[in-house]
Amino acid sequence: MADRRDGTTWVALELTRQGEKEVETGTLDGELRSALTLDAGWPIFIPSRVYKRGAKKVVVHLMEGYAFVASGLDEVNYFRLEHEGKLVERVMTASSPGGLRVLKTIPDRQIRELRRKLVEEVSSDLEPNIAVHVSDGRYKGLEGVVLMIEGEYALVSIELRSMEIVATIPRVFLTADGDEAIVIVN
Repeated sequence: MADRRDGTTWVALELTRQGEKEVETGTLDGELRSALTLDAGWPIFIPSRVYKRGAKKVVVHLMEGYAFVASGLDEVNYFRLEHEGKLVERVMTASSPGGLRVLKTIPDRQIRELRRKLVEEVSSDLEPNIAVHVSDGRYKGLEGVVLMIEGEYALVSIELRSMEIVATIPRVFLTADGDEAIVIVN
């Protein structure tokens, strides 16, 4: 049996005003990856989504002013972000018995719950005639158009090569996509 302490944990970063601006423009993820020299596979979670509905920009914040980076890097890397002060105001830490600052980490289950709430929040903005991407379930990875919303589900038209199907899909599995509403995934 795997030791649950070996699972992913997350370091919380309190953002500067500049960092918050980067969230609004959808560039914070890339800026953090660059500052930490991380590849695209290293987990970063920004509890916000930015997308356009027509000409209007929509920003959904679940926790304004924060970002989360998976632990596992040398602590110095996280503290360097704070020292540079461009994007990160403060790295969440605790004091050890010897008085040293140590990273205060958040369990993965809490970040998964934040992700779920953010998807729920964004999916509540869906309406008929919006292009969507299916992010989970039987139709994962496919694109479609919302025909109708019925409570927690959406009726979605999905065009395949040789046919068009209409599927009932939970709204939390859908993210706005295409020309009508473009989601910048953080």
